[in-house]
Amino acid sequence: MPRILDLGCGVGDSWRKLGQEADDWQLVGVDIAPDRLRLASEKNGARGWSYVCARGENLPLATACFAGVMSWLSLPYMHIPKALAEIHRVLAPGGWFVATLHTPSFTWSEFRHAFPRLKPCLFRVFVLLNGMILHFAGNVISVGGKAESCQTESGMRTAMRRAGFTSITFHRSNEKLLVRAIRDDRAISQAPALQGVNSAGGYSAA
Repeated sequence: MPRILDLGCGVGDSWRKLGQEADDWQLVGVDIAPDRLRLASEKNGARGWSYVCARGENLPLATACFAGVMSWLSLPYMHIPKALAEIHRVLAPGGWFVATLHTPSFTWSEFRHAFPRLKPCLFRVFVLLNGMILHFAGNVISVGGKAESCQTESGMRTAMRRAGFTSITFHRSNEKLLVRAIRDDRAISQAPALQGVNSAGGYSAA
């Protein structure tokens, strides 16, 4: 039974967005919100799934203990290079990683919706600037504990290669950017191949 990490699991439904049947998974969910984790445990505790309150940049989990990691709508809010290093660390050799990212156009849309409120607009400017740093340098900055950014293929490819990922591929759907990668190439056939949006509004896998 493969052990899968749901990073930023929310209320425990993130795995559905992969379009996968998770009955044969031993899933561990991580989130920073205890109230969401309680709901996730109420939903899925009977399956034997477990939930941990932690940040993606500092996972209290053993090294090389997961066959796969998924992160839906959560990685953009983390310090991406630090989170990628932790994801790589907890993945077993050949383990797969899939994530949903935010493109600059998504963040620009958020800025337009925030206008003319000053504080939200300034924060969206920070997110856009952090996205530029990620694009050109493969890194982000943190201000006041916030490291949110938008992502491009070029920036993410640089950051992920530095973290040790291979077989990095991207798929675009509306304003979302999906990335798929492997800790190494030995078990590439085990990774879900992202195809597009399913009827429930999530992203389906092959």
